[in-house]
Amino acid sequence: MHAIWNGDATVVSQTRYSPNCWKMTLLVPGTDPIEAGQFCHILTDFTTEPLLRRPFSYWDVRPADGGQHVDLLYTVVGKGTEILAKKEPGSKVGYMGPLGVGFTVKPLKTYVFIAGGVGIVPFYLFAKQVSAKGLKPRMLLLFGGRTQSMLYGIDDFTGVGVEAQAVTEDGSRGRKGLVTHLLEEWIPKIERDSLQLYTCGPDRMMDAVVRIARREKLPCEVSMEKHMGCALGACGACITKVLTDDGADWRYSRICIEGPTYDEKCLVLE
Repeated sequence: MHAIWNGDATVVSQTRYSPNCWKMTLLVPGTDPIEAGQFCHILTDFTTEPLLRRPFSYWDVRPADGGQHVDLLYTVVGKGTEILAKKEPGSKVGYMGPLGVGFTVKPLKTYVFIAGGVGIVPFYLFAKQVSAKGLKPRMLLLFGGRTQSMLYGIDDFTGVGVEAQAVTEDGSRGRKGLVTHLLEEWIPKIERDSLQLYTCGPDRMMDAVVRIARREKLPCEVSMEKHMGCALGACGACITKVLTDDGADWRYSRICIEGPTYDEKCLVLE
């Protein structure tokens, strides 16, 4: 198990990606490996308002003097992220991470990433880590958003060897429709031998991806996005239904500890 840093992290920079999307770079002490699909828990302000931390997936990680530079891509949706977007270089946030279970790197011919909204975040680091292990699969990103401004960071993916295909609900970029429709169109075109799906995004989207994967008998890993209290497995706020080991029944799994990444075979769909 990797060591978890729990303490202050320093804001290095902030970059605006779209009207409500920011990339924050933090300097985090420690050099323990961080796996794509893991997350950190950020205390945006050292007060009681907001009281709870926010979970963020890792967009990128790089060595730096005094630790690591960690990039977090986030959207401003409430008070906590509003505070985060106003942080200036040199200011501090509370940081705890890395937490949870990341994606599995496998010697495959094809990786297909299916993302919606900020579910895009872990796939940039994942693509870099797959290549860093000397693997050379085809990596295909299918990314959906309500409109073009919500295709966060999509143009960065060509630089890490990923073919990116966009779909928007209003047709402002790429095809008009849903990302699951794009997946349905791509499946017949992709060689099934040594293929794996990976997905992260809204629950309804991931539910649809899992159903497609099961129908087509394709392996799939799912990275869940949930609100969390402690992120250490104590509060039980972030749970999902999974099958028991013998497959005869189900139980609740704590996403912050056993996830956020799951093999779709163990998930119980509602």
